[in-house]
Amino acid sequence: MFLSRLAAAAALAIGLSMSSTAVFAEAVTIRYSNWLPPNFFLWDKALKPWIDEIERVTEGRVKVEVLPKVVGTTASQFDVVRDGLADMAFMVSSYTPGRFVLTEFGELPLLSSDASTIAPAFDRLYRKHLERYDEFKGVKILSICTISPSQLFTARKQIKTIHDIKGLKLRSPTSGTTAFLENLGGVAINKPSTEAFEMLATGTIDGQMTQANTVVGFGQTDLTRFALLLPGGASNAVNMVAINPDKWAEIAPADQEAIMAISAEKLAATVGAAYSKAEDAANARLKEAGYVVEEASPEMVAELREKLKPIEQAWIERAKAKGLANPEEILAEYRAAISAGKSD
Repeated sequence: MFLSRLAAAAALAIGLSMSSTAVFAEAVTIRYSNWLPPNFFLWDKALKPWIDEIERVTEGRVKVEVLPKVVGTTASQFDVVRDGLADMAFMVSSYTPGRFVLTEFGELPLLSSDASTIAPAFDRLYRKHLERYDEFKGVKILSICTISPSQLFTARKQIKTIHDIKGLKLRSPTSGTTAFLENLGGVAINKPSTEAFEMLATGTIDGQMTQANTVVGFGQTDLTRFALLLPGGASNAVNMVAINPDKWAEIAPADQEAIMAISAEKLAATVGAAYSKAEDAANARLKEAGYVVEEASPEMVAELREKLKPIEQAWIERAKAKGLANPEEILAEYRAAISAGKSD
């Protein structure tokens, strides 16, 4: 009896081992939901090369199929991936204000205009301090970062003082931009970049808070005329690439490791560098198109810092309410990384 049980256990173990090996040996195809416009710099210079690299580092065992059109809406990509309607997507967690509180420190105003620095710093800090809280439960975060910050673009009224913002209806993509506007008397219209064109074209809004590369890349150059650039930006957005956990589990551990080696902080650095370069080029394009592009004066920046202090304190309080014990320390570490000009 004992020998028969032992033999059965051994057979079961061998069967499970063979079954596991067979699953990992199969080719895995990842269905990618893409909402970025064709030839947009982020796709051409960062995400598409990274997707191609996945196939290379896994020796063809893992391939990414870019679906012919976006699944769901721009703002719903987290739910799309979590629910398995697509396997992977680039998503802006800031498009769902108040949902992912712990990472909202990346949206705070006047932090940095250098995406090449802040993007990898954000991924590093996320993995060091925040990943354990599993705020993005339901997806596997492959890379997370902040980008070039939002500035102010208006159609008819040039913003020369902070008082000029009062009453303006501006597209506000994130909770950070909404807080910025509300603290200055502006009217925030919370919509993603993909909906800006129609609102600007119909005069529904007076302008938007976004990046110059979005104005150019999403075909909106003719719809606004003035740009106010704030050192450090008015706000930022938290972006990430995530995969469905069940799909991720189909990938062999060695291939998972190879994918993560080209993702995380490394992909964040690539995204940040692409944003920095694109932002410089887009601002030059806007000037060529006749835009009035002005940088905020030191006096305006000082006034803004004072008026916007409540935004930082509000995030600290929300983060503590969500169980984060040391939000002040994390924010200080992020600022130190920005100041040092490196991601560590």
